[in-house]
Amino acid sequence: MSFWQSGSGAKITGEAKDAFSLEFTQIPEGTTACASLYNIEIADKDATDYAEATKFYQLTWKLTQGEFVNRQVTQKIKCFDGTPEAIDRNLNMLKLLMDLCQFKPMHNEAPTEEELRRMCGKILGIKIGEWSIAKRDGSGVMEGNFVREIYAAKDTDVKTGVKSSIPAYVPKVDSAFSRNPRAQEEDFDDGIPF
Repeated sequence: MSFWQSGSGAKITGEAKDAFSLEFTQIPEGTTACASLYNIEIADKDATDYAEATKFYQLTWKLTQGEFVNRQVTQKIKCFDGTPEAIDRNLNMLKLLMDLCQFKPMHNEAPTEEELRRMCGKILGIKIGEWSIAKRDGSGVMEGNFVREIYAAKDTDVKTGVKSSIPAYVPKVDSAFSRNPRAQEEDFDDGIPF
């Protein structure tokens, strides 16, 4: 096999349109499209600055239709940790996924990665959401996408959503008052600050 043989079957042209990566933009809130279940794994995460330690099923979906075709979006199904209501909601999401994929578990225990990966390749409809969180170091905001809802592919209308109005990040203003907690407004009741 030649070094210049295309892995995808497309012709190697050397043209700019084939050489440059597309700009990565966040998928707008409410976008719906069909997607292929690309991967399922059990994530067992240690605590970080942003979250506590947790264990969950992480699904990776690859869009097969619409403006964002071939983009990947993840979905977390948190069946192991959380409030009883949150665990119930997530168990219902896992059961819905299994029903839509016509997957029947072979036991009554938590499904393993290997068992769930039998659903990979199935195409379902998904609805995408946006998330954002302020960075702890104050340097801005992290943004991303997640899967909000899943449907049968035949019930999915492909449409691009609308970019959510995430509030602009405003850094904390450093001032003499924020550096000196003793200086409070009540110290200036007489209107003369000296």
